[in-house]
Amino acid sequence: MRRGIVWFQGMLIFVAAGLVVTFFASGMLAPGKQQAAEKPTAGPSTQPAPTVGDQKPGVPAVPVSDHETWPREPVENPDRQLDVKATNPTVQLPAALGDDLTPYWQQSLSWQPCDAALCATMKVPMDWDNPGRAALDIKLTKVPSAEPTKGPLFVNPGGPGVEAGSFATTLGRDKWKGYDIVAWDPRGSGESTHVQCGTTEQTDAAYSADGTPDDEAEKTALNDAWAAFARECREASGELLDHISTIENVRDLDLLRFLMGAEKLNYLGVSYGTFVGAMYAELFPERTGHLVLDSAVDITNEGEVFQAEGFETALGLYADWCAGESSCSLGNSRDEVISRINSFLHGLDANPIKVGDRQVSQGQGATGIALFLYSGKEAYPRLTRTVEAAMNGNGRALLKAADGLTGRKENGWETSAYAFPAIRCVDQRDAGVAATEDTRKKVAEKAPVFGGNMGSDLVCERWTASSAPNLKLTGKGASPILVVGSTGDSATPYQQAVSMAKQLESGHLLTYDGPGHGSVIAGNACVDETVTAYLEDGTLPEDGKTCR
Repeated sequence: MRRGIVWFQGMLIFVAAGLVVTFFASGMLAPGKQQAAEKPTAGPSTQPAPTVGDQKPGVPAVPVSDHETWPREPVENPDRQLDVKATNPTVQLPAALGDDLTPYWQQSLSWQPCDAALCATMKVPMDWDNPGRAALDIKLTKVPSAEPTKGPLFVNPGGPGVEAGSFATTLGRDKWKGYDIVAWDPRGSGESTHVQCGTTEQTDAAYSADGTPDDEAEKTALNDAWAAFARECREASGELLDHISTIENVRDLDLLRFLMGAEKLNYLGVSYGTFVGAMYAELFPERTGHLVLDSAVDITNEGEVFQAEGFETALGLYADWCAGESSCSLGNSRDEVISRINSFLHGLDANPIKVGDRQVSQGQGATGIALFLYSGKEAYPRLTRTVEAAMNGNGRALLKAADGLTGRKENGWETSAYAFPAIRCVDQRDAGVAATEDTRKKVAEKAPVFGGNMGSDLVCERWTASSAPNLKLTGKGASPILVVGSTGDSATPYQQAVSMAKQLESGHLLTYDGPGHGSVIAGNACVDETVTAYLEDGTLPEDGKTCR
């Protein structure tokens, strides 16, 4: 089991700056300093394919199978439903462009105005090793620079499985001078050929399943709910589920780099996007330019830093603030605030709060609180009002916050709710259903509030696709990479940035001593200046630099 990758700890939390940006835009959370995207000045245009020459876009110089992998576990994926097949999938796969990769390399990109950006569609082979089987459509978004002297800067907001276009437009035009901001919805997500699963009611049944079972009946119900969800995804999505890994996503990214005419990849990835960047550096080190990896996930194989620990740390910072504010009624000390919140969440296990025809369960309550901890102090007053209202029996705002992280809309589910487990489960290996109980207890010991109340799902343990090779990511031969980590990061604990910068052979660490998830979008002047210097001329910060 790849224990070190923190967003894969079984908790239904999207580690995605892009989702938080969506809440910024809606006014639910106050943002840092964001630039509003302007209407693009360019109209429709066709970008012809460059000449391939000696390179083979999307094809690593060292085959994937020849890269070093982490040691295999004694037991892997024992309870996955690998014999489940789709009888009539609803996902329609585009026809292959040809029997080899040549027509994919020769395609032109047709850019059309879309809101505050330009949009296009790229074709990629569903199976890079068998390109004649089928293609996939990849949605592209470009926010053009007024003076595009540096070419494209590719961006990924995290997830996995979050559409990326809104992140590009939120970053805005000319945030970094001379760069066109280019985003792509990774295979399986957003407006690309995306994963589909069951009905709204079927998805509700899985995502609302009790992740902290107290007896055998509840354990069986949790198992059955996620096993059914996995089968529904297979029936709707078919063989797409077998070709949705980050390895394949990165190969798509290299094709996009080529079609955009970029010799090197300049890139900003947040949260899960740091895994994408690290994977690119591993598979295509000779094609790396300036890579910024912000809010790093753990790419080691021995880490025991759980995501819940990050939320626990962030909750402690909130509790310190709350105890000193007369407007916060949750307690007069850090311990009192945390204890009252924990007791409230535990109480939801037996007595969930009704909200219309839905309810706020124990896990949903913890998830809703977690949303506000992605940000900094600006979110604290809203978190206080939301928790106080829920404690008084009005759980509407808390349920809305939980829905925001899990991808639930008023009329159904975002594609991210399906793409997230689909990508997550092919990127990781698991040790089976029985092993999750020990892990759940271990997390609860380290993080009583979030580990003890969020619990775990069993989606990967009952998934219908196998897992991709577990590559050891060192990026040998890559250009210098800037890794950014926040000491108060709720979703990707700071130690993971330290570990990533150490494991990547050309990694350099920048520390942001502050709260929140996503330092580059936090509006800190020191971080902005340091990242800008690196992106514009390759200047790296001095060793040990900390922005406060």
